Amino acid sequence: MMQTAELIAKEPFTKLVEAPDVPAGMKTILFHVHNDDGLEDRLQVALSIARTFGAHLHLLHVNPVEAYTVSDAFGTYVSAEIVKVLEDEGRKLEAKIEQHLAKEDVTWDYEEVTGTLMSHLIQSGALADLILTGREPAEHEFGGPAVTMIGNLLAKSRTPLFIVGDKVREIDLFGSAVVAWNGSYEAANALRSAVPLLKLASKVRLVGVDEDKPEGFPARSALEYLSRHDIHAEFVDRSTLSETVEEALLNEAGLDGASYIVMGGYSHSRAGEFLFGGVTRSLLKNCPVSLLMAH
Repeated sequence: MMQTAELIAKEPFTKLVEAPDVPAGMKTILFHVHNDDGLEDRLQVALSIARTFGAHLHLLHVNPVEAYTVSDAFGTYVSAEIVKVLEDEGRKLEAKIEQHLAKEDVTWDYEEVTGTLMSHLIQSGALADLILTGREPAEHEFGGPAVTMIGNLLAKSRTPLFIVGDKVREIDLFGSAVVAWNGSYEAANALRSAVPLLKLASKVRLVGVDEDKPEGFPARSALEYLSRHDIHAEFVDRSTLSETVEEALLNEAGLDGASYIVMGGYSHSRAGEFLFGGVTRSLLKNCPVSLLMAH
């Protein structure tokens, strides 16, 4: 026994280094790499979030498999010329992003794959805390995150989406935030997903819209849930005003320049939203404020 004690006593002493004082809740962010005019702006927003939470940034560039094929009277085949062009463009894009990230103080990795965009985003996002992407690109930007693709991703992924607002170049995570509340399960999921960000906000407004669901959750329950996380939100009821839900949310966000809006996506069926036009589809298509959405 004495020998054992002596051996233990002679073991090298390892000094414990305290972890940096960063908020908990988000440690992996999936960044959808799409080479359009808003790429740099989205990357800056992603870096701000990653830096604040001490999170790892996983950048995913998906080459749509259909981009490699050509169809003519003889059938569909892979074009060697297109393959070369896409590979060259991919290398240039990766080099450009790597050059940018080399100066940043966040950990990151870059992955380029060929396949179906949505399936790769869902798969890679399964072990991420947040998926960050852009909205509908211009018509000439092949393979970009069109409304339908983002809608499908929102409906099928269990990871919350952060969709950077139109022409948003930076984000103030310590500014104000707006939470859309209609008492639905989707709104509750979005609220729960947003807690790490909302804990940083200087002001949170829970905006009641279209709260007429007998099976839903009252705003009081949402406020109580937030207060247990030390988030003391203000409730604003806009369900009785003569304005659309989109107008109500954007008006509230514009009062003090909210950094983002938290909302549930597709509270109704996807078919109903697509045919009749819903709040989700409208804001996915065009919104000056960034959105944090969950289904």
